[in-house]
Order: sequence, then structure tokens, then C-alpha cells
Amino acid sequence: MSHTLSKRENECLEFLAQGMRYQQIAFQLGTSVRTVEKQISSARIKLNAATIPEAVAIAVKESLVHI
Repeated sequence: MSHTLSKRENECLEFLAQGMRYQQIAFQLGTSVRTVEKQISSARIKLNAATIPEAVAIAVKESLVHI
């Protein structure tokens, strides 16, 4: 199954997969925590995942992000 995530959605999921918290991701990307939340939520929906951890697992399994 092929998923099309934006660059930011990919970055946010990759940082999550590496164990970073939302605040750390926001600082790393130079954006707000709310923006990070929106990007992760959008990625979760695109990946058809019920939860954020499931979205990260799908992204890792499908080599969308690397840990």
C-alpha cells in the first residue's frame, strides 16, 4: 500500500519514532506544538491508523520513516 505524506508529516513521524516529544519536535522544526499535533494527526488519518503509535508503526514498517 502506498501512502503520500507531506515532508512535514514524514519529519514529525520520524522524530516520534526516534522517541522525541511534541515539544522537542516543534523546537527542532522551528514551529509550534499545535502545528506538530496537526501534522501528526493528518499523517495518522492518511495512514488509516487508529492511534498515533499505530501510525508510527505503519510508517516504519512501510519504510516511510527510518529509526
